Amino acid sequence: MMNQTNPGWKDEARNATDEWMETAITRALEAKGAVDAPENFAARVRAGLPARTIRRSRWSLSQAAGVVSAAALVIGLCLLAQRARPSFANGPFDLELLLIVELAGVAAWLGAQWGVGRR
Repeated sequence: MMNQTNPGWKDEARNATDEWMETAITRALEAKGAVDAPENFAARVRAGLPARTIRRSRWSLSQAAGVVSAAALVIGLCLLAQRARPSFANGPFDLELLLIVELAGVAAWLGAQWGVGRR
């Protein structure tokens, strides 16, 4: 056998191959390619695009009412938070829970109206 005197020859070959690959990758990454684009390329691409239209949607009366009611619910929650004790026998606490559920419903409805979650 030819390489019995040097049992680590595979490691040396692997190290040499790794160094060669590292050098080749570094050279390829550092090489800057020439960019050849016509002078008016960007203008031609922009001219080929369709015109952008600015779409402004008006709020419907129901959407405006939803935003106003959500704001009123938040204000009501802030006012009730001063008196609410965490007990189901406490009236302000029960009303606060009801307002939280109503606020979640209004938020879900407004989200569906505005298309939140659609792709």
